[in-house]
Amino acid sequence: MGQFTRKFLANYTILVAGDLCSKVLLLWASVRIAHVLGTDLFGDLAFAAAFTAYFSLLVSQGLGNYGMQEVARQPSRTGEYVGAILALRFTASLAAGLALAATVWLLAKPLETKILLLLYGLMFLSSAITLAWVFQALEQMKYVATASVLGQLAFSGCVLLFLHSPTHFAWIPIFQFGGEALESIFLLYFYSRKFGAIRLVFDLRVWSAIWRESLPIGLSFALGMVLYNFDVVLLGFMKTPTEVGQYSAAYKFINFFIAFLGLYHANIFPVISRSRDNPSLLSLISDRSLKYTLALAIPLAAGGTILARPLITLVFGHDFAAGAGALAILIWIVPIMAVRAVYRATLLSHGFQRDFLWISFCGAAVNTGLNLVLIPGYSFIGAAVTSVIGEFLIFILVYERVAKRVVRLALGTHAWKPAVACIPMIAFLKWHETGALPVLIGGGLAIYMVAAWVVGAIRPLEVWHEIRPAKTGLTSGPDKIEGA
Repeated sequence: MGQFTRKFLANYTILVAGDLCSKVLLLWASVRIAHVLGTDLFGDLAFAAAFTAYFSLLVSQGLGNYGMQEVARQPSRTGEYVGAILALRFTASLAAGLALAATVWLLAKPLETKILLLLYGLMFLSSAITLAWVFQALEQMKYVATASVLGQLAFSGCVLLFLHSPTHFAWIPIFQFGGEALESIFLLYFYSRKFGAIRLVFDLRVWSAIWRESLPIGLSFALGMVLYNFDVVLLGFMKTPTEVGQYSAAYKFINFFIAFLGLYHANIFPVISRSRDNPSLLSLISDRSLKYTLALAIPLAAGGTILARPLITLVFGHDFAAGAGALAILIWIVPIMAVRAVYRATLLSHGFQRDFLWISFCGAAVNTGLNLVLIPGYSFIGAAVTSVIGEFLIFILVYERVAKRVVRLALGTHAWKPAVACIPMIAFLKWHETGALPVLIGGGLAIYMVAAWVVGAIRPLEVWHEIRPAKTGLTSGPDKIEGA
């Protein structure tokens, strides 16, 4: 177990370091865009990105997740999967572009919004050719991290150099496409250096075999997207661009943390996939991951609820302050999704894609219904409440499926200790809520760490025993993949 932990933490640390740089750059770029464009155009931009994301599902189709799973289990067949999946995705990106253009033609939206929608369609091509899933499957995270930083540096640099007026709004999706394209080209280059030229496979029989396994994952992602951004789309049709902009500003903080959860899932998924035939190891890996996840996510949500207004005002300005109410609610998505990532990886790695599809359908149905009821009367506060309810419902259903079909994890045992450790932190934040934000964050973190150590939520010696170098020098099977 110690060897797994060292390997996992090393890979995750590389990913987090790279993605932290990327997400800081992206958050900075978003803040600059918000200040330059104002709430209305910022809302239009958020609506366009959310709307076109549904067409991007034609490109993804769950293929990256499926490819990651298969390459992790059969690294010798990497070239076969890459050739087929890239060809399939490229073809799908053309279809997605045509579908978006036809839909935009029919939409009753202002011209500037239609322009943004069409330009965001450029991302279909850059996402079609990405090979991040290959390097994640082979646990060669340095390439993924470096590519991500390069892409965000390019995007942020363009925003800094060329975005000076609201009239430049149409350049933003072009800047984003350029950054994503650079990221994909970087990974393609190093893939060809390590594995040779890519031979695209345009074979319907091969595609059909892949589709049978990937489409349930893709459909579950489509339903997950309903949970993720259908509220923004509805707000764009039902409310003013200002309200969309204020809600989107709050969601930028959530996106910042959700990105790390995506990395966490991408890193743990191959490990759990290889452990599916070893129940005792699987139970240990999943249980330990759950413990560390809760110890970090619960205080983040508790502190974020209290500090929502000073956070959003400091970062985005007073024009976006109304979004603090949404942020105080939305922040609880983070611990729910963090815990769910462990259960979801366990469920999908054991071939229960159709179970997850059904679960996602239930969550999306509830989310859609509640959004339609709450958004007209409560605007983005109703949308925020709906998002948390939908995510919690999916977690409950995934928890039940994993406990019944795979493994039962000690969720309650790992949750109550960090929850108790948050009590003195919350008292400190409430008592000094008018203080300087850096002092509140630093003081709250220090108090939580001490309290977590006292109640046993964090045990430094236990972590040290997990990550210290092994004395035997033996290398397990998963470790050998690093050099694949």
